[in-house]
Amino acid sequence: MAQKNLNYHVMPRRGWLNDPNGLVYFKGNYHIFYQADENSMDGSVNKAWGHYATKDFQTYTRHATAVSPDSKYDKNGAYSGSAIIRDDILYVFYTGNVKYEGPYDFIHEGREHNVMRVESRDGITFEHKKCLLRNSDFPKDCTRHVRDPKLFMKDGRYHLILGARLKNDTGCVLEYVSDDLESWKYAHRYVPAKDTGFMIECPDYLQLQGEAFLLCSPQGLKKQGYEFHNVYDCGYYKISNRQLIDYQTLDYGFDFYAAQTFYNADRNILIAWIGMPDNAYIDRYEAWNQTLTMPRSIFFDKRIIQKPIQEILDLRTDRKLYTNDFVIGKSCNIEWDADSDFSLQMNAIRCVYRNHKFTLDLSACSCNRQERCITPIEIRHVSVFIDESVLEIFINEGEYTMTSRFYDDEHSLHVTSENIKRFVTYNMRGFNIL
Repeated sequence: MAQKNLNYHVMPRRGWLNDPNGLVYFKGNYHIFYQADENSMDGSVNKAWGHYATKDFQTYTRHATAVSPDSKYDKNGAYSGSAIIRDDILYVFYTGNVKYEGPYDFIHEGREHNVMRVESRDGITFEHKKCLLRNSDFPKDCTRHVRDPKLFMKDGRYHLILGARLKNDTGCVLEYVSDDLESWKYAHRYVPAKDTGFMIECPDYLQLQGEAFLLCSPQGLKKQGYEFHNVYDCGYYKISNRQLIDYQTLDYGFDFYAAQTFYNADRNILIAWIGMPDNAYIDRYEAWNQTLTMPRSIFFDKRIIQKPIQEILDLRTDRKLYTNDFVIGKSCNIEWDADSDFSLQMNAIRCVYRNHKFTLDLSACSCNRQERCITPIEIRHVSVFIDESVLEIFINEGEYTMTSRFYDDEHSLHVTSENIKRFVTYNMRGFNIL
């Protein structure tokens, strides 16, 4: 059965999508850029920047490609990056990928990761492409893998951080500073206090409730109990004296990576890729492949809390109550309170809460995803969002989340349960795409 188009998640027009890039509010619009390859289903041809804009997260305009790999500094891909506003001009920084032909390992030799910049006065058309930093500008103990520039202001100066893989196969984050977005000086590096694999991707700096955090996607974490079972993780550190401490996973599902944030209207908003690099999953696709999470409002209360933004909740319609089994369309939100153990079946999706352990079981979904668990956990409330083949679970008002793709051939969602007293359900209206 062919994959159905999604209703309230951003999809590519055709081809491949991965990391969200350049999230920004500029001249009355929220801009969501993303890694796009319209000529392949796996991102293997040549990545550029796709582009959506919206005023309200409900009606979107799909724009033409924003950044293309059309120079010698990015000829093999315009990779991930970020955006910042200065003097009413939108500046986009990204990684220009260059791969040489030959028998290289493409880690220590055979490729370039260049920090590129383009600018726009309207947020739609970009020009004045420049290469600002090359591999020779990075510390000598770095491999060729230094990428994903994130821009932010701090103490009156522009800061740029980059994820890096060092020659000793450990990850760190490099920081550069500038007064003009043109000339950059190396400042220092953020180093994890404990081993966190061989590479850090997609770094993001933010402050929540007076504390500084570094969001990132570390590669090469070793499994620890029920933690870090995905190929790569996505989480955050607290920043203390330039050290990265107290790592926490952001999402416990199968498909969540490259989370990025931006600040607007007194809220921090997070969007991530509902996917995972180098996985063994089986995804259905025909004209398009991959998607992004719903925008999530985030704040800190002992851990980073994630909730759907109000504009997404406003898409809910047709509130109903159920006290037993029911059937609902596959564009929906299902909520319930919990005061004891329970189990839930939604077509081939199974959720079980037993002895302070929550298990998401997708083994019957024929997609090579098995189980993911959170433990120990005391569950009080669960909110599940379904969008055809997308599953986003919010536990205890966003204290924990689990995000995954799933696949079945059913046109509706058949819900059965044990020890759940009452469900509140909503249908979800879809986006308008102009």
